[in-house]
Amino acid sequence: MSQRIPVGVLGATGRVGETLLHRVANHPWFELTEVGASEQSAGKRVGDLLDTNSLPTEVADLTLRRLDESWESPLLLSALPSGVARDVEADLAGRGHLIVSNASAYRADPGVPLIIPEVNPDHLALLEGQRERWSGGIVTNPNCVVAGVALALAPLHRSFGLTRVAVTTYQAISGAGRPGPAAFDLVDNVLPFIAGEEPKIAAEPRKILGGVTGSSATPAAFPVDATAVRVAVLDGHLTAVSIECEDRPSVEAVTHAFRSFRGEVAELNLPTSPSEPIVVLEQDDRPQPRLDRDRGDGMTVSVGRIREGEAFHISFLALSHNLVRGAAGAALLNAELCRARGLVGDA
Repeated sequence: MSQRIPVGVLGATGRVGETLLHRVANHPWFELTEVGASEQSAGKRVGDLLDTNSLPTEVADLTLRRLDESWESPLLLSALPSGVARDVEADLAGRGHLIVSNASAYRADPGVPLIIPEVNPDHLALLEGQRERWSGGIVTNPNCVVAGVALALAPLHRSFGLTRVAVTTYQAISGAGRPGPAAFDLVDNVLPFIAGEEPKIAAEPRKILGGVTGSSATPAAFPVDATAVRVAVLDGHLTAVSIECEDRPSVEAVTHAFRSFRGEVAELNLPTSPSEPIVVLEQDDRPQPRLDRDRGDGMTVSVGRIREGEAFHISFLALSHNLVRGAAGAALLNAELCRARGLVGDA
């Protein structure tokens, strides 16, 4: 890349926004020049609201803007709450900005790409169809669980053809954002329901692993049953996955599919992309959030306990860092993909 391009972060004071600030600071392709948050935070310095000990002074000194102000950066990374994101992102896309969003507001829109770069970079073709709606565009990354689950499912769907999937998640506290569930509710307990989560887990992998027909995404045909549970873990979503395939694969074949998967963008050398998107752990008691969530700087999905089943062909566990692969890192990787493909700035 010949020069760093200006980037803004929307929703900079939340958990995902704060993680984005740390990851965009000193990025080789992007220069963080603008930050925005709620009207209550507008006019304050980033350093007044966040712990900025590990941030460069120039980032800590940035002044938070109102979301409805004029923005100069061609690329905006959105960590906004979904209720706010729908109007704000559409408005800014209409003004010519490329929005790379972590919010769920447009993930289900068949004309908006839902991207994991290693899995479906071709879905960026949907941006062309958005020209009738916006002079800019919107690209989304998946739900914090789906980012890991869909990545793990991708090599299996390609190799064996998924026909049925069941998912049970054990989701970290940080996935709930601030302030999150009360400690009294989680100590000595699990919460067996997360509002709005299960429909996303059921729908988003099918969109990611499907195709594109004209200006619309076409979901894959396999059904997904999902159960979402909140557990007393700080970071890292652990997921129990069971799959049925067109042909029953062996444990050895599934393990090979995981280990050989590098994704379709490995040759692009995207700065946030891990050298191994998926790592297989042999130990019976792995993956574990505390031990494995930071693998690949938080961008690697760890899988383990791959075994044959009775009701399903294969079951396994998958772990991903919900704030990195599942949120800020996913959005940043999508932004890098857009830059590499010449969709923003000079490639």
